[in-house]
Parts: sequence; structure tokens; C-alpha cells
Amino acid sequence: MRRRSGRAERNTRARRPVDPVDLAVEELGAQGDGIAHWQGEPVFLPFTVPGDRIRAEIGVRRGSGHKGRVLERIVSGPGRAEPVCRHFGRCGGCSLQHLGAADYRTVKLGALHAALRRVGIDPTVVAPLRSVPPSRRRVRLGLSRPRDPHAPALIGLRERFRHGLIDLTECAVLEPALFALVDPLRRLAAEMLSPGATAEAMLTRCDSGIDLLIEHAEPPGLAALEALGTLAADRDLARIVWRSGREDMLVVERRPVRVVFSGVAVPFPPGAFLQASAAAEALLVDEVVGAIDDRQPVLDLYAGLGTFAFALARAGSVHAVEGDAAAVASLADAASRAPRVTVERRDLNRDPLAGAELSSYAAAVFDPPRAGALRQAAALAASQLRTIVAVSCNPATFARDAARLIAGGFKLDRVVPVDQFVWTPHLELVAAFRR
Repeated sequence: MRRRSGRAERNTRARRPVDPVDLAVEELGAQGDGIAHWQGEPVFLPFTVPGDRIRAEIGVRRGSGHKGRVLERIVSGPGRAEPVCRHFGRCGGCSLQHLGAADYRTVKLGALHAALRRVGIDPTVVAPLRSVPPSRRRVRLGLSRPRDPHAPALIGLRERFRHGLIDLTECAVLEPALFALVDPLRRLAAEMLSPGATAEAMLTRCDSGIDLLIEHAEPPGLAALEALGTLAADRDLARIVWRSGREDMLVVERRPVRVVFSGVAVPFPPGAFLQASAAAEALLVDEVVGAIDDRQPVLDLYAGLGTFAFALARAGSVHAVEGDAAAVASLADAASRAPRVTVERRDLNRDPLAGAELSSYAAAVFDPPRAGALRQAAALAASQLRTIVAVSCNPATFARDAARLIAGGFKLDRVVPVDQFVWTPHLELVAAFRR
């Protein structure tokens, strides 16, 4: 008989079930999970607060500890708040509705403070958290039609840590006009999807109306096209696009889809990036413009559709650089009506602006995706620029890029955290660097 290896024996022990245990939640982790300890190791417990005493199952390993599942809350901690949504606890959209104000701020800023400390930056540069109402103007929803042709379709967000859908009956973070489309799309699923099929629906409230992008592996049939046309008329949608793989089919466009930045109308490509909250966008723009002050000309890197470029152009010339082809086309179209803005398409992750290319600018703004701007930050650090403003949605990659700028001679003046994604651990921020 072949003997098991040591690794196989360890794996067997790791999978061996553990009887439920009583735990005391001691602190909050960076993602908002409560942390207790069992056999000297941390156990991460979703939807708990410090002071909770709970009965839990010990689950699989997670980093240096274990995932845990709460079976019963025996005693409630003092920092617990009443969730505002009936789906909370299952829906993956929100994870912090159970926290009182003090614990909520701790979680929101905890990951940022920790990321800064890891690279040797004093977290006292972080300003107080700026808050906006929970009102999101874009959302990606899953659509699923069961194999039983008589069963109702599901539409909603994914369950936390699972692939299943939470069939939405309410949502505390979506703009009402977007949530009003949930029921009509659920009813339309029978026309759009075959039994057992799934799709995605991207809803964006633009300045000229709501844009709907349906993403599904198969192109739409006649019944689906007719149903979507009726939906657009009944709900006054600006546009509906059906995306199959890399192919986009314009189903209906009742008026041009536009977003307006600082008075400039920009064509909106289907599914394009837009700050999730209009109120948060206004805060970000104010912080960026204030940090740049009157320094001109300005370089806007990872410019997107021009959120910051057109605001900065009120004071002088701006060169906007973006890698996405559709975004560049829209940005260039709008820039033709804003003569102070020039546009360049360039993949800044592979081909960052550097050296002499940076020497003619007085300041730069960069707003990269979650992966950050590793190569571009290095080039900025080596430049002669006097002012740089960073916008980020990821404290970890921001801290990495900030450390590079500081090593190049910049001083980090302050970091302004903006709570754009209310009731989630995600954080937006603006930071100003100066020589």
C-alpha cells in the first residue's frame, strides 16, 4: 500500500471538519471583517464588530488565518448598526452596513494607513474622510434565466464570495432611475435569453439619459430586439447596445449619449468608465484643480473621457493622454470644441511619457486603473516637474507609486480620501506631490 506524502496528510488535516466554536471579535480587518482568534490564529468573520461574541464554523485557510462562518450571534458589540437593506449579508454589493460611524471610518481608512506605513509614509498626511450620499450612477447587474422555462428570471449582484445572483428587490446605493429598470429587465429576460443562459447588463446614467449595454455570448434574436426597442421607448432610455464578444450591435439610439465635464459634452462609448458617483466626481475635480492651482501647461495622464482635462483647461492648456481607443475618440471629439485640450493615444503602462517629453509641462495629473502606474510613476519621479497630482482607487498601488515619487525628490503634501463606494471597503483618493 502506497503511503501518503506529508503534504497529502497535511491537506487531509486541513479539510477535517472542526466543531463550532465560541469566539470573541477583537478588531476589524482591512476589508471590514471582524477578527477573532482560534488556536492562536486569526479567524475572519464577515458582518461582525468588535465586542461581538459569536458561535462560528472554522473554514478554509485565508492568508495567515481562517475564514469563519457565523452561526449565531450570542452578544452584540457596541459598534453595531442596523443594516438599511434586506439583502445585506448575502449581496456582494455592500459589506459595511453593519458598522457604526466610528468603526466605518476605521475600516475605510485602515487599508490606506496600512499601505502608507508599509512604504514608510507617515499616515498623518491623510485628511479627514470626505463623504457623499450613497447614489451610484452606474452598475453592472447579472441576468440569469433558469432552465425551467416557467421559473422567473433573476437579476442582481453576485453573492459575496459566490457566483449566484441576489435577485434584487431593493437597493440602497443605486440611483432610483437605474433601480427602476430592474423589474423590466427581469421580465424581458425570457425574450432575451434561452433557458439556462446568463448575461450582464451595464446601466449608466449619463447626462443625456440612461445607457444600457447588454453583454451576452449570442447575438440577439428578433424577439429580443423588439422587446428592447419597446423598453427604450417606455423607459425613455437614450441607447441600448448588445455586445457579443468583441462585436457591438446598436439596438436603438433615441438620442446621442453624452456626459458633460466642466460644460463640455463628451460622447459616451458603450460601457465606458465613469466615476460611480456624480457627487464624488465633483469632489475629486475640485481637489485636483485646487492642487494644480495656476500651474500651466498641465499633463493629464490616463485621462479617460476627460473628467479632469476639461476642468483644468479653464485655466490653460492641457495635454490629455489615454490608451483606450474608444475613450480617445470621444475625448478628441470633445476636444475639437475645447481648443485648450490636445489628445494623444498611448499605452502608458508600456510606453510612459518620460524625459524630454515631460520637460515642457509645469504639472501632471495621473489617474491610473487599480494596477497603478508603476512605469509612469518612475518616469515622473525622474522628471523636473514641480507638481504632480495622483488620483487612485487602490491604496496599495497608490502607496507603491507614491513611494517612487518621494524617492525621486517629491514631498507628499496631503492625501484626501473620498468615500465614493459607500458601505464597501473601496476608497477613492487624491494626493498632491510637490518639489
